[in-house]
Amino acid sequence: MMQLNPFYYGGIIEDEYFCNRVEELKDIKLDILAGLNTLIYAPRRFGKTSLVLKALKELEKKDEVKYVFFDLMYLSTVEEFINKYFNALAKTLEEPTDKIIKFFKSILKIRPNINVSFDVTGSSSFSLALGGEDVDKTLEEVLNIPLAFAQNGIKIVIVFDEFQEITNLDLESKLRSIIQLHSNKLAYIFMGSKKSLLHQMFLDKNRPFYKSVKHFKIKEINANSWYEFIESKFLNTGKKIDHAVVDKILTITKGFPYYTQQFAYEIWNITQDKADESLFEKALKTILSREEDLFSVEFDNLTSNQKKALKIVIEKNGQNVYDEQYLAKYKIKSGSLQISLKNLTERDILDKTSSGYYLQDPLFEYWLKQMSQC
Repeated sequence: MMQLNPFYYGGIIEDEYFCNRVEELKDIKLDILAGLNTLIYAPRRFGKTSLVLKALKELEKKDEVKYVFFDLMYLSTVEEFINKYFNALAKTLEEPTDKIIKFFKSILKIRPNINVSFDVTGSSSFSLALGGEDVDKTLEEVLNIPLAFAQNGIKIVIVFDEFQEITNLDLESKLRSIIQLHSNKLAYIFMGSKKSLLHQMFLDKNRPFYKSVKHFKIKEINANSWYEFIESKFLNTGKKIDHAVVDKILTITKGFPYYTQQFAYEIWNITQDKADESLFEKALKTILSREEDLFSVEFDNLTSNQKKALKIVIEKNGQNVYDEQYLAKYKIKSGSLQISLKNLTERDILDKTSSGYYLQDPLFEYWLKQMSQC
């Protein structure tokens, strides 16, 4: 029988594929049960959705919560928001269709028609027949539906993924005005990958969500956890991996979950008995070839000064980037560099800490380094 690869990437990470995050899981569960509203942000493909869903499913298994997961990406109208959110709420009930409809009719003061459709598998989908004059009132009632759940003795958690997209619908103020009335009866988790936009929403005192949440930044998984996770997965499947190979993986990925799992997955696939550095190099070549088109497009879309700024950040390891020697080397003025760094940060290509700038995507950084050596 063909043996399954013990590593996984590219989707929701669950069960045996999940590495560490013990403390983060504990903290998120405590915040949920306390009814805190939380902002969780991390770069794309960093595992925030997997982390939050794991915490929620573990609580749900103990009958401590029910949760609604709602992705705001690709919504274009308020009506679309209302219907997709209403459908997500209906799915949470897990009751026969007639009971769901009866429940909604008992709590909705307005009377839009509730439509139900079924796909080929028999799965139901719910929507509301909206008239133009009913939209604002219907929006308010739909946003208050989770409160009716909670008043029935059920702990409800609402997860808004890619929450920064709410600004495109002009719903920021309306949503905040309703959510603040839900107090600790409900727990809201706001997630997103566009840190610059989320910071504007939650840290600007002129914005509705200013100081309304606990900030929860997901960090890289520590190296020791990765060593144990990767080496044990190889051993449990009858293979071995040199400690030095894991070193090389983490040197490039810096503990970034998606890429670390991807490297481990590719190396395991080509390992017969033992993974050595030659197999690492082969896997690295394969992974870079797959990502090259994406990285090339991203780099080509930058301005000349932005490209120079990235090169300076890489060469200076993010520190003392206004070094006159480097400004002269790349023929860029300090004012132009400052603007470029700001633009790259707003585009979430760069981020900044107290120690300096860094690229959010570690494999993109490695690819740029290789390009500069050509």
